[in-house]
Amino acid sequence: MAKDMAGLRTQVLAMLPGLMGKAMTSYRRFAAAQQPKDPKGFATHHAACRAALAHMELLIRLARWAETNEVGNEESNEDVAKLIAEARAAMAEMTEEA
Repeated sequence: MAKDMAGLRTQVLAMLPGLMGKAMTSYRRFAAAQQPKDPKGFATHHAACRAALAHMELLIRLARWAETNEVGNEESNEDVAKLIAEARAAMAEMTEEA
């Protein structure tokens, strides 16, 4: 399992810069767009912005996990499971608000 976790960390580290760049570019473009004037549209727009920021925060936390050299650490493995669950919840929230 230790080799698998080390390999996963390596793969995650390789993917994250591109994912983070896309997330920041997308957020910047969306946040700069004309905001809806109606209250419901305005609230929806801001909820989407919050979800995007939460997504970027999760990517940063995932990067911190991937940069550690601890292999097989149960606490780290639990942190990854928590990050994945939080990411899924954020994605579900984005889908519900859309």
